[in-house]
Amino acid sequence: KGGTILHEGKTTLHVLSPNGQVVFIHDVSVGLLRSDLTENSANYKAQTFLKEDSKAVQLAKCSPRGSFLVTWERHSGVNNLKVWESNNGTLLTSFSCKKATLTGLQWTHDEKFAFHLVTNEIHMYDANTWKRVGKVRCQGVSSFSLPSVKGVAPNIIVGKDAAEKYLLTVFTPGTKGKPSRVDLLRYPDRMGRESSTVSADASAASTGGNNNDAVNPPSGPALTSKSLFNAEEAQVQWSPRADSALVLTQTSIDSTGESYYGSSHLFLLLENDPKRPGNGSALSVPLPPEAAKDAQGTVPIVSCSWVSNPTITGTVPFTVISGRMPALA
Repeated sequence: KGGTILHEGKTTLHVLSPNGQVVFIHDVSVGLLRSDLTENSANYKAQTFLKEDSKAVQLAKCSPRGSFLVTWERHSGVNNLKVWESNNGTLLTSFSCKKATLTGLQWTHDEKFAFHLVTNEIHMYDANTWKRVGKVRCQGVSSFSLPSVKGVAPNIIVGKDAAEKYLLTVFTPGTKGKPSRVDLLRYPDRMGRESSTVSADASAASTGGNNNDAVNPPSGPALTSKSLFNAEEAQVQWSPRADSALVLTQTSIDSTGESYYGSSHLFLLLENDPKRPGNGSALSVPLPPEAAKDAQGTVPIVSCSWVSNPTITGTVPFTVISGRMPALA
């Protein structure tokens, strides 16, 4: 019964904050509006809050904890990927991004660092100062993924002074004579041998904060890598503890003609390999032998998902639906 009207007008998008307490609405005649949905709010009506014009915004999303808002508008020769303070609308930084996507800028789950995809590299920034603190060098990289949440098992005790480390995946599509590849990296110590991170001394001495990688210590090798011979793109789903990831690879066209949706494969990336301490592992997920196969003898992947509860004692399970119709779970 009833309901509260937040805004009336020609709207193109709306974004709800992760905690559900704020909604951002875009009106083509006004720009981005902000509405406070908390119970103690005196007025739910959406109001303008950005310090600059935002009428041209076409895409928007929140950071994992809602502290930041990133927007994209059509490229017109100036930086068009913008990062705002979600409470007061202050413009914090901006980048150039010709593609209509927001996946090239991601935050760690605690919002301490932001990662930005550029040509052949991923740059890491301190999210408080927006000074660059490192880079991942990866020729041909097209996408990466960071977990947006990180839970802890009930039998794990985390020390207050323990240094936080962050996992991410990097996908590089194949080129002629070379397969695609997915890498499991960890910031700041296992970012790949060609990558670098900023030491505390170098960060303190930096005034510009953006171009000191040449004097910074190199990072270690990737935790694990997997060559992918039939993969044009990769979808990543992180476990609720952010210590492993499911990677679903796909091709847009099935060369056998057996599937309208192309071919797919599923892999599991683990941060810790029990057989090789200090290293990760990449495993092909085994599928039910009774699942219907295609002409090449492989099982199409319909869907996969983790059990979302991180407090499960032991290994967090996941489900897979696979096979030609009727599929099996």
